[in-house]
Amino acid sequence: MTARRLVAAVAVGLLAVGGLASCRSEPEPTPTATAEIEVAGQFGVRPTITVPPGTEVEATSSGVLITGDGPVLADGDSVLLDYVAIDIATGETVADTYPELPEIRTLSAESLGQPLHALLQGVTVGSRVERIELGTAARPSPHVLVVDVLPVRATGQTREPEPGLPTVTLDETGAPAVTVPAEDPPTGSRFAVTVKGAGPQVGSEQSVVLQVMAVRWSDGAVVDSTWGSGPRAVPLADLGVALRGALVEQTVGSQVLVVAPPTDASSPDTLVYVVDVLATADVALDPAGTEGQTPATSPGVERPTDTPTTQ
Repeated sequence: MTARRLVAAVAVGLLAVGGLASCRSEPEPTPTATAEIEVAGQFGVRPTITVPPGTEVEATSSGVLITGDGPVLADGDSVLLDYVAIDIATGETVADTYPELPEIRTLSAESLGQPLHALLQGVTVGSRVERIELGTAARPSPHVLVVDVLPVRATGQTREPEPGLPTVTLDETGAPAVTVPAEDPPTGSRFAVTVKGAGPQVGSEQSVVLQVMAVRWSDGAVVDSTWGSGPRAVPLADLGVALRGALVEQTVGSQVLVVAPPTDASSPDTLVYVVDVLATADVALDPAGTEGQTPATSPGVERPTDTPTTQ
């Protein structure tokens, strides 16, 4: 089993069918986080989890540690999740997506497992939630799981459109609509930052999680879109010349408008891309064909080891 698959399996194992919660007939968890276990740090950054020596878990519990100001999650939504899970007895990190790419899931019991699906009900985007799990016969040690619910749209400062380039309008979910000028397209590639995010920069050798819409300049028809199907995790090296050049050194949370002529777009027509940059990391993904898959299916990432009790 690859490390990425192990990360996913542990997270689902903690909270899904066959995991800690599903093997017990305990009552529903209380709506407050366990006071003994301390979780510190900013949203979107790997939390510091302190488990005092001798901590005993007497009941499964959950709570919202940070309340986000984004929309309330609804069944069927795409969700982007960073999480870390710690074995309370040993202090071992048994799952950790923060050094890698967040996982792309759907808010459903089928995708998340019933316990995690229930944990995220009513939660807003931008929130950090915690669940403390009792052990079972299969997994005797209790665990603490901390999950950040990341945005699936650009979240930065909106910028004025540049003259001569297509314009972008957004609906309430952040999905773009593109208006192409009546004039002829530029002969070379061009790009403009329409929303400037405050996250880390994209490196030239990294992999990224993106929302993408592509339209033809000639008639404005949409030829590709992740909106409605969920973000994509892709190696930056897999993207076309125009897209790759436009995204390098952009910041997470940004939206970038890219005009790619046929020579750069592998298309008989000039294409206009609207790209929301959701995450970036030094992580290996399978080339070509990784699009549309969750990072959990991508091999080649080692998980942390030798983790002390204080994270």
